[in-house]
Amino acid sequence: MPAKKTKGDIQKARPHEKNNREKRFFLDKRKRYLTTKLICKYCRAIYDGKGWEPFEKLDPKMIDQLHMSICPACHEEKEHVSDGVLHLSGDGVIKNKNEIKNLIHNTAAHEESRDILNRVERMDEKDNTEMIVYTTKNQLAVEIGQKIADAFKGGKLDIHWSKQDKPVEVWWHHD
Repeated sequence: MPAKKTKGDIQKARPHEKNNREKRFFLDKRKRYLTTKLICKYCRAIYDGKGWEPFEKLDPKMIDQLHMSICPACHEEKEHVSDGVLHLSGDGVIKNKNEIKNLIHNTAAHEESRDILNRVERMDEKDNTEMIVYTTKNQLAVEIGQKIADAFKGGKLDIHWSKQDKPVEVWWHHD
């Protein structure tokens, strides 16, 4: 008569399940989100079991249920992993630098008000002739590129979508 399998034997037979410990924290057996409430320790975004929202939408009754965590946008920002990269180059960037920066900030603020995870991670300037903008979501880089192209006529906008898990590359050049 074969011996009855224990829980440890079943886990040894399926070692791939041990690697999914983090997923179990967010999902139950029926693939539904748990009701665990999280707060990002950097930006104070709240995860309420459905999605990330701004701290201002926090129900005061929920404050005792919060657990410290890191939201996906802050995680990407700390690890310097971007879903969108916008390259701005040419004389048009030098002449209109302040207007372009204001347009980037305004577009990012508008998109972040709609989705707290839509952010501009950072902006780098190279030799005062090129700006590189890194975003947490690929659509934000495309949106900013299109708004800049619409605002400053005469430039050329190219969007290179990735076929893998690489960020979208948006190029805008204005002479």
